[in-house]
Amino acid sequence: MIKNLNKFVNIITFLAIIFPSIAFAANRPLNMTEARSGISEENVRIVLQFDSVPTYQVTADPSGKNIRMDFSGVDAARAKNNVAVDGDIVQSVDITNTQSGCNVLIALNQAVPYTVNTLQNPARVFIDIKRYYEHTTKRSIESGLDYTAYDRRNADGVLKAYILDIDPSKFELIPVLGGGRTLGKNTVSNMVHYYNAEAGVNASYFGGQKDVYGLTKIDGTVATTTYLARTAFGMDTAGKAIIGIVNYSGSVHTKNGDFPISGVNCDRSADTIVEYNSFYGNSTGTNEYGIEYVVQDNKIVRINTNDTALRDGQIVISAHGVMKDALSGMKVGDEMTVNEDLGDIWKNAVQIVGVGPQLVKDGKVDVTADDEQIGPDVTGGRAPRTAAAIKADGHVMLVVVDGRQSQSSGLTLNGFAQLLIDSGAIEAVNFDGGGSSEMVIGGQITNSPSDGMERPVGVALAVVKKK
Repeated sequence: MIKNLNKFVNIITFLAIIFPSIAFAANRPLNMTEARSGISEENVRIVLQFDSVPTYQVTADPSGKNIRMDFSGVDAARAKNNVAVDGDIVQSVDITNTQSGCNVLIALNQAVPYTVNTLQNPARVFIDIKRYYEHTTKRSIESGLDYTAYDRRNADGVLKAYILDIDPSKFELIPVLGGGRTLGKNTVSNMVHYYNAEAGVNASYFGGQKDVYGLTKIDGTVATTTYLARTAFGMDTAGKAIIGIVNYSGSVHTKNGDFPISGVNCDRSADTIVEYNSFYGNSTGTNEYGIEYVVQDNKIVRINTNDTALRDGQIVISAHGVMKDALSGMKVGDEMTVNEDLGDIWKNAVQIVGVGPQLVKDGKVDVTADDEQIGPDVTGGRAPRTAAAIKADGHVMLVVVDGRQSQSSGLTLNGFAQLLIDSGAIEAVNFDGGGSSEMVIGGQITNSPSDGMERPVGVALAVVKKK
């Protein structure tokens, strides 16, 4: 028995000398022989080839943007450390030897779906990372206020959108001016904070420090007007959302007759009447070439020539030129009433932001940019966008889309309208976009403004919890 055992050992020793690879094969690691990538229309495929399929484990960090593959007992020295990548989805692929084997770290530009599979002949492990994808992340902020983050990539590019779903029975939607209750410019973060609101988005178009290009009504009082009929978003006394065309028509009724009002809280031009109220600021800022009537409870309480102080509960009727002459003879104590008509659908509206164009009507794409004389700065190409929409259940959606960035290319107005419909909109109106597009939730900026910072705007729309 011992003699036969010695003979066997001698044979093994001889073979080990002649063929050392046989003796130590069991102790040698597997080799990663090749690493490469390929791109199809829908996937980036990373292929790792081995002597034989190894044991491995795949994990991702909490952001979903870093995928780690750990291979036990694998030597990756023969594989190239840097794998060519597409740059749109996959940022880099790094292969590193470790004490127990090797790991492959795949860095993504954004979290996307992926799958891992194996082949036996040849021995390969490959990971398919989706180039085209669509996914949402939803969370409830509180009862009646839900938030959805939407990510998509297709042949048109990449897109990030941010959606607030608001139950108007639990929340009010109130326009906020740059100065809170006075015209000016400010960041959405600051404007939302004025009302201690749960959330908010940018709203109207704007120009100079006090120029708002759209009709604004706050708590039943008109704060700004526009010369064009434009689509607006509003809330009525019953808490019902409204989207439709708003067109201001105002007049002042006196013993001398009825005379047209050219606008509210705007510069007074020649031969016109302008109405001012406390939303404009501390005073009218007018020159001495007119006459101004301070009206309270439909009675003239004071007459001034210019730069009249503005107080809550009062309005100032400021007249110039032929309109000044038309009102001559009016005195303190005389009746002076203002009549305003915004259109039948707005008779019970207490909050309005006038913007435009309309995007969705009766659940279909209906972009009315030409009818509303919206310029190419709004209609042209893909851009960051903001909108308000109404759903079939009466809920309101506030939606912001990032644009002009590598992680989100933005949308055309038609593309935005379709996204809103896909999200449940039956009616929708476009708000100011571009660098103004912003959503704030809980005091934090949710989206990525294209300016790289908050842009001061003229009007925001705040989501305020009902008491």
